[in-house]
Amino acid sequence: MKTILLHVENDEGLEARLQAAFDLARAFDAHLHCLQVTPYAAYALGDGGMSGFPVTSIIEAIEKQRRIDRDFVEARLKSEGVSWDWAARDGDSVVLLAEASRLADVVVMSAGPFERTSKLQVSLTGDVTIQSAAPVLAVSPSLRQLNLAAPAVVAWDGSREAATALRQSLPMLQRAPQVHILTVEEKPSDFRASDAARYLSRHGVEAEVIERSKGGSGIEDIIREEVMRLGAGYLVQGAYGHSRLRETLFGGVTLGLLSDAPVPLLLAH
Repeated sequence: MKTILLHVENDEGLEARLQAAFDLARAFDAHLHCLQVTPYAAYALGDGGMSGFPVTSIIEAIEKQRRIDRDFVEARLKSEGVSWDWAARDGDSVVLLAEASRLADVVVMSAGPFERTSKLQVSLTGDVTIQSAAPVLAVSPSLRQLNLAAPAVVAWDGSREAATALRQSLPMLQRAPQVHILTVEEKPSDFRASDAARYLSRHGVEAEVIERSKGGSGIEDIIREEVMRLGAGYLVQGAYGHSRLRETLFGGVTLGLLSDAPVPLLLAH
């Protein structure tokens, strides 16, 4: 991973995204491409308290806030001593982040839980994940360190999405001290967990296959339980669903984990 695309927006998840990006950049000697997007809607609506002001005043206020946000992030970047560049764009956040991902190795975005704008934040990360050419590393606002030296868990069901996530997470998995491939009541498939482990072994990654039965629990609950039991630093997960009319339609497991992430999620579609 040599190019990290960082989503820059002054929200409750910014600090965690910065920390995750810094940790990745140091671990892989990577470059940060910081993308600050201002939606067109911000210029049309402005801040809620500015509805009675002229359009020019709203634009000036938004541009001033954008400069303040950039100054803050750039100060952090300089203090961390990492390689970086900056781009500011106006438009649709999903479209612009997805386009920028074409020449990125990973996109750093936010997962839940969120104290506010939860639906909007999950939808943004979900839409980008579905459209991105690179995997999305989604971190909760409470993250203080991305622990790449902790065990990694790969959720596996033999699907194309799971295989894509597995392949795109290889640089991180190769650094993990232990890798666990978790499958819950594995169904008949041409691509079993043992096949995924064999694939990883050819890349120098020895993985343990963990097979769990559902019993009376849901798949999401089992994944959470295993992630905590194993002390995982992150979870590799296929993102299931598609974007329709700007609303992300995910399966229950993906949506549940993204809405309230127990650890950072490496998502790919």
